[in-house]
Amino acid sequence: MMRTVKRIGLIICVTAFLGASVAAAKDRPTRKIVLIAGKKSHGPGEHEYEKSVKLLKIMLDRSPNLQGLRTETYFNGWPNDPKALDTADTIVFISDGMEWLPFGTDERIAILQREMDRGCGFVTFHFSTYIPFKYEKQALEWNGGFVQYDGPGGFDDPKTINADVTLPSPKHPISTGVHAYHYKDEFYYKIHFRPDASAIQPIMRVPVLSNNLQEQTVAWAVQRKNGGRSVGITYGHYYENWRLENYRKLILNAIVWTAGAKVPRNGVRSTFVETSEVDQIIQGGGK
Repeated sequence: MMRTVKRIGLIICVTAFLGASVAAAKDRPTRKIVLIAGKKSHGPGEHEYEKSVKLLKIMLDRSPNLQGLRTETYFNGWPNDPKALDTADTIVFISDGMEWLPFGTDERIAILQREMDRGCGFVTFHFSTYIPFKYEKQALEWNGGFVQYDGPGGFDDPKTINADVTLPSPKHPISTGVHAYHYKDEFYYKIHFRPDASAIQPIMRVPVLSNNLQEQTVAWAVQRKNGGRSVGITYGHYYENWRLENYRKLILNAIVWTAGAKVPRNGVRSTFVETSEVDQIIQGGGK
């Protein structure tokens, strides 16, 4: 009789726990991630904005340890209806530096300013970190730093090298589950950061780039004063690098973190998907 009572009690506890977990999951807000690709500007395998955005969507949608996220993709550098940005928890730009800001109308700048003011997350990836000098104020406010496109001193040249990368902030959520590795990329490294450099959290460095510690930084995070989270990632030239697990994980972690969601234990899990399969999935409207 006592064993039966104990078993019934255990079943009741387990059922209550599962019910509470389901209820908590239902109550958890869904985070909206907006992924924006620019027009292609380089040869095959380089600056593959559209392919990268599609792949990111599938990796986020299919990740086995992510919940409460939904993704939307837009192409040609800007959504046809900018109201799509009003409900975004983070906006990710993968495009040329002359596309996402100097597409250039005051109206679009005002739209992005409104999203930043309400605390929306923000990610610039590779060439989209190149900002015309006329938008220096916005770049420093929104993203904490930028690569100079046309300001005093002119265009800041990148370096394309095989290099070891290091993770200077291992306790930051973006670094969760990510390990140092060696690979080839085109790195922008002469970043113009905010004067209050203490607000900048370096996420990835490439020591061989420079003897100057600041110029070794190729990815950084900023917690803005209004609670919004921003990340700048200056590498990302070659599409093939998405095959590297640590490369994928840091970028996926960054997107999730800027959306205000919790980065999973050991980081966001993902699998590289070949382009032919990506296209089939996108065309089918499924995951």
